Amino acid sequence: MRRPLIWFPALALSGLALTAAFAHPPVPKGRSAATVGYDVSWPQCSGTAAHNMPSGRPSYVILGLTYGRGHTANPCLSSQLGWARSHGVKTGAYLVASYPDAAQRRVAETGVYGACDGAKRCRLRNDGAAQAASAVATMRSQALNSPRVWIDVEFRHTYRWTRHHRANAAVIQGIVRGLQLAHVPMGVYTTSYMWHAIVGTYRLNVPNWLPVGHGGPRQALAMCTTTATGGVTWLVQYTRALDNDLTCPVLDRVPGHHGKLWPYRKSVQRLSSSGRAVRAVQRRVGGVVTGEYGPATAVLVTRWQRSHGLRMTGEVHPIDWRALGAYRRHGGHPFLLSKIARLS
Repeated sequence: MRRPLIWFPALALSGLALTAAFAHPPVPKGRSAATVGYDVSWPQCSGTAAHNMPSGRPSYVILGLTYGRGHTANPCLSSQLGWARSHGVKTGAYLVASYPDAAQRRVAETGVYGACDGAKRCRLRNDGAAQAASAVATMRSQALNSPRVWIDVEFRHTYRWTRHHRANAAVIQGIVRGLQLAHVPMGVYTTSYMWHAIVGTYRLNVPNWLPVGHGGPRQALAMCTTTATGGVTWLVQYTRALDNDLTCPVLDRVPGHHGKLWPYRKSVQRLSSSGRAVRAVQRRVGGVVTGEYGPATAVLVTRWQRSHGLRMTGEVHPIDWRALGAYRRHGGHPFLLSKIARLS
């Protein structure tokens, strides 16, 4: 995430010249191209108009709700969101966290955490909650129904974080509380170095989005097995002409596994049959589990076939195994891009 007023270390995120259109970067072998997306916000903002947007139709873009710091609104959000909708691109959202100035801390004397009576960390938490509320209000005013808001925690030129980890962490705690009150799931965009330098030992077990700077897809995907805040890493980013994002394997489709009936799916069980397949049938149609296919089992199978609209043979054929669930997969989940982006 490159934006005004933010400084990045040499190994984090520094600027590159932008061009008018960008082709999708190659993805390492074994990863689906459907996982490619972009962080688009400040570099794609000119006045109030979106520009230098990705070419084609990326899988998703993540849009900034703020403009470089808390208590601000991205002036190009409407235009950028309009581009995403017109291109059928799924959208997510992030906010930039910042340390409040003296005036903002005075305003935060009261808030979500109550009246502070001058207590510093209470004010900081109140301000963090107000930053979250402002960003959520911006998101909802644009009807951007993002399934998750990412909290961007980085070094800054202005509104710098202090040297006091507990004070900085209080702001982040307030933002977390504000998003929770708005019933908005969250994640954190940061690097391990910046997170520890800003908030010290504070841990936040939420999805991570980690950048590698001017690396490439392979370097970025290697970050999927690491964490900055203590949470699982869902997204990684590398910077070329744009900030390129890739989903981590935790979001990939998991096909599940076959159940216990799978080995018997092509067998035929009838009178005089015996063994494990018969016991499996008896467990599903009722009766005593003996492992011997006798007349009582045949009667129960016939009743089961009638109740399921199958041919009443009293025997178990492949079509019956299918109805019993031999082909049903267990566990697994679909591709989870919907957890980070949604088509508005």
